[in-house]
Amino acid sequence: MIHVKKSLDIALLILFFIGLASNFMSATAHEAAGIIFVVGVVAHNVINRNFYRNFLRGKFTRRRIINHATIILFAVGVVTLAVTGAALADFVPASAEINWRSLHLTAAILSTVALFVHILIHASRYVHGKIFYASAMVTFVFAVAAIFGLPYVDRWFHTVKVNRTEILRGERLEVDGKILIVYFGRVGNTNFPAQVDAVSGASLMLDGTELVGNTQMIAELVQSVTGGEIFALRTEKIYPADYSQTVQVAKHEFESGELPALKTLPNVADFDKIVLIYPLWWHTLPKPVENFLRSCDLSGKKIYPIVTHGGGGLGESIDALKTLTRAEVCTPLDIYSSDIPSARKNIFAWLKGLEILP
Repeated sequence: MIHVKKSLDIALLILFFIGLASNFMSATAHEAAGIIFVVGVVAHNVINRNFYRNFLRGKFTRRRIINHATIILFAVGVVTLAVTGAALADFVPASAEINWRSLHLTAAILSTVALFVHILIHASRYVHGKIFYASAMVTFVFAVAAIFGLPYVDRWFHTVKVNRTEILRGERLEVDGKILIVYFGRVGNTNFPAQVDAVSGASLMLDGTELVGNTQMIAELVQSVTGGEIFALRTEKIYPADYSQTVQVAKHEFESGELPALKTLPNVADFDKIVLIYPLWWHTLPKPVENFLRSCDLSGKKIYPIVTHGGGGLGESIDALKTLTRAEVCTPLDIYSSDIPSARKNIFAWLKGLEILP
């Protein structure tokens, strides 16, 4: 039985790390690894059921308290991983108001940290002195890597692939009045090479071989919910294909106050509702969007802002938006870049909750 326990523990540890590499495997493989891991965790707890019978018995030393706490945290993390994973894979009905991907990533971080602490506590029974302190340092490094590394990997190595035929399907809303969907993004304002990486951090995704921008995809999702007319903001200048260089160009725009010239402007007079979609640049509005707001008279209209981001939320963009226009700025929606392919339900619920209906 001891050999079975050890073999199962080693297998679970390997499966856990395979699961953390989700950005480097197919969704099907990740889901399969997750299901096997959950089944293995259940088997592990059945085999070690005597531990729970004595969970509250005996003296609680500092090490035992920490050990119990990490076990509880790990259990919470694994349960959350299972529930959010089932929601993301559409195995169970999922509320559109919950950011399942962010919860899934948070649970992965929590579980990883708890697991390393748990392993360190058990190692302290067998190793001491310099070896133990070295082990503690390694554990600390891995824990920090999990906290900061997993979101980074998710953002910069998660290739986003979409099937617009599938994700644009769904229930529609009857909108009161004419609606204009204005968006700004890198696609259409940048000359990308043929083999550019379509990762969420670079604001890009792929539909087959076609490159699609994050904000463009959201504009199409909004149109699939409300109808309306889409207008893409196009700048006279061409932004660099390299994302880091674009970041520096945007920084220069903010520091110099430059408002990049727009090729054309929409005829906003024909519309009373405007859904404005833009990425968060340097924690606020991109300068091309600011130029649009300064160039168009939006008095008496309603603006429904949607902000894409890599973790900064709405930033200061809504405050900036309110100072640049006389339009009524309605409750905004922020969408994490990796969540865009599954954002239609969230967009539908957001618009339905606003005064956009007849």
